[in-house]
Amino acid sequence: MVGEEHARVILVNEMREENSTKQSTPLHRSAVGSGVSSPAPADPIDDEILRSRVEGEDNVDENFGNPTRSTIYIFFLTLAIGGLQISWSTEFSNGTPFLLSLGMSKTVMSLVWIAGPLSGVLVQPVVGMLSDSCMSPFGRRRPFMVGGAAFTTLSLLMLSWSKDIVAVVLGRFTDALTGATQFLAVIMVYVLDFSVGTVQASSRAFIVDNVPIHQQQVANAWAAVLTGVGNMIGFILGTMNLPKVFPFFGNTQFKCLAVIASLALILSIGLACKYIKEKDPRFDVYLREQRIKRRSILDFFRQTLRGISRLSPQVRLICDTEFFAWTGYFPMLFYTTTYVGEMYYQEVIHGRDPSSPQLTSDEIDKLWEAATRYASWSLLFYSLTSLIANLMLPLIIAPSYANPDLAKPSRFRIKWLTLPRSWMLSHIVFALAMLSTFFISTGRQATIMIAVLGIPWAHALWAPFALIAEDIARIKENVRHPNFERFEHEAGIIMGVHNVFVSLPQVLSSLGSSIIFKFLAKPRGEEDDNSIVWIFRLSGLGAIVAAYLSTKIKTPDQLTVEDMMFDGLSEEESIDYAEAGPVNGQVRMSQEV
Repeated sequence: MVGEEHARVILVNEMREENSTKQSTPLHRSAVGSGVSSPAPADPIDDEILRSRVEGEDNVDENFGNPTRSTIYIFFLTLAIGGLQISWSTEFSNGTPFLLSLGMSKTVMSLVWIAGPLSGVLVQPVVGMLSDSCMSPFGRRRPFMVGGAAFTTLSLLMLSWSKDIVAVVLGRFTDALTGATQFLAVIMVYVLDFSVGTVQASSRAFIVDNVPIHQQQVANAWAAVLTGVGNMIGFILGTMNLPKVFPFFGNTQFKCLAVIASLALILSIGLACKYIKEKDPRFDVYLREQRIKRRSILDFFRQTLRGISRLSPQVRLICDTEFFAWTGYFPMLFYTTTYVGEMYYQEVIHGRDPSSPQLTSDEIDKLWEAATRYASWSLLFYSLTSLIANLMLPLIIAPSYANPDLAKPSRFRIKWLTLPRSWMLSHIVFALAMLSTFFISTGRQATIMIAVLGIPWAHALWAPFALIAEDIARIKENVRHPNFERFEHEAGIIMGVHNVFVSLPQVLSSLGSSIIFKFLAKPRGEEDDNSIVWIFRLSGLGAIVAAYLSTKIKTPDQLTVEDMMFDGLSEEESIDYAEAGPVNGQVRMSQEV
């Protein structure tokens, strides 16, 4: 065995030396102006590909390290995202009503929800970089998926049972019960959001790592579909009277949802980790070197700042678009239930006979529970719209890269509808929906508006991730070329940086919301509380800016022209090349610009 290993090392070193002289070789391109590819110089070979060649593995894609994946493989690869969404939808639909039921004001509640954005700013970049350099034989991403799932389950259960936990510790009739319950709930919200962020960051990098460039859109579309399925499951459960259906899970709606969501997360993470095997990072010399370099938490944040400065122009533009889009998405996600629920509550109160006796506190609590279930119906329609859009969009949007294994493209394709253009249109739909609140006066109208928001949300779950993943793969194909080596190409780092651009606007939106609540919010149940409505209206402005920025995102043909001009070709030659076809073994689709 020692002699065999020694021979393997010698062969690997010889292959490195053979390819070391090719690092300054121009990008592989076809003959300009023709459809025939010129002989391609050998691409630089990373350690995993070297090892696979030595060990006789012939099915490795040298450009991205992955062969074409089957549909069942992509399903299990993205399953964790769907399971996580059930947990997240539970927090999304019941978190705000639960905190308000504890006596928390809207101003304080809006500050509590900063936990999610802080997770994106502080936790997800660190998780991305830690997983990039993880040396576990279990893989780079799976240890973080499992650990994050464990803490998500624990914190979600403790949040839903916080009243009972505090009552057991302090006693049911102590004056400190309400304050202690609020304190425990806030702590669990932070632990929950940080844990969800851990699973989210590692799962997204898990997808990028394991499919080739021409399947990045497909894989992220699957993730979006399973996110929609997770949402639908969570919101369908939210419309049911779960304590009657599952009394053994708890005596409140939130407790039952927390138990079901935890079981779903454990199952989905378990299946994903069982059926998707990561490459052993211990064979990758580059990862070992990076692990030595990163020694402290400060190193991670320095790496994040460095990652921002090293983003490719395409990824940076996507991140800028996300920044403005998420100033609007944040209120949509966290205040929708309250917005529709309060409208339903006021309709019921106004519909009562004036001569009827005043409602008791128990009756008011039951009315608010009914209002929350009513709001869950609007979220169900919203998730249904999002799911339908997630299923339909990949069929009608022209793919950025052709799949060489696909004999015939979909007949439903709309040639001019590229992914960036579709994303741009979704921002316009979002802005119009937010501005429509000037004319909405009933719960039914509000439900229709929320359902329409499923269209931009479907894009938010797919478009930026697919576009970023494609650019990561494009850079990885040519990472040793002088034009590309200055760009960051590690998926964990880039996804962590992307989360910073997603999270910072949520922090700003949350702080802005708390100011609006301070001046406009009224005690729970009072009439003419327009605080959430004005937050929605202002959030539409960010979507307008995002729509403008998304018009500047480049198509593959435009990127190819840009790359070739960097490589010394004239603009005319570069355009001819972009129309010719193959690039580094992948086929760029010619699209109208």
